[in-house]
Amino acid sequence: MNYLELAEQVSLFGGALLLFLETGALFGFFVPGGDSLVLALGVLAGWGRLEPLTLWLALATGTMVGQWSGYYWGVRLGPSLFRKVPPEKLERARRFLARFGRWAVLAAPFVPVVRTLTPFLMGAGGTPWRAYFFWSAVAAWIWTGSLVALGYHATAWVLGWLGL
Repeated sequence: MNYLELAEQVSLFGGALLLFLETGALFGFFVPGGDSLVLALGVLAGWGRLEPLTLWLALATGTMVGQWSGYYWGVRLGPSLFRKVPPEKLERARRFLARFGRWAVLAAPFVPVVRTLTPFLMGAGGTPWRAYFFWSAVAAWIWTGSLVALGYHATAWVLGWLGL
């Protein structure tokens, strides 16, 4: 078995698992993946090795479940971690989240460190779960879909340019 065949076999589950760990665990900083992983899997789809829609579904699902898990841990652990923060700073943070939280959630997947911290901070900051779950799902679909599509279409363009 060569590396390409191995990558094809584990790409859907492995990609979704890595995105889950990156977005749902606070140690996600150390998990390889993110943009380059999604883009590379989009390239595999462009080569015809993966079904792009199935890939998108798997990666978006892994990202969403990871974000929701990070939010859960923020709700559970956040209050105990923030006990030493002055109440006026917490109130300022809550007002900021109420005003710009949706945009932060939508932009978070596109910034590597931010995509790991945002779910936890949103949960710890008291963002309503329904709003967070909705906007994080939208962000996961946009982020994974745009990178899978970019890898897929770039591969098709390069293969067409090379006459392959």
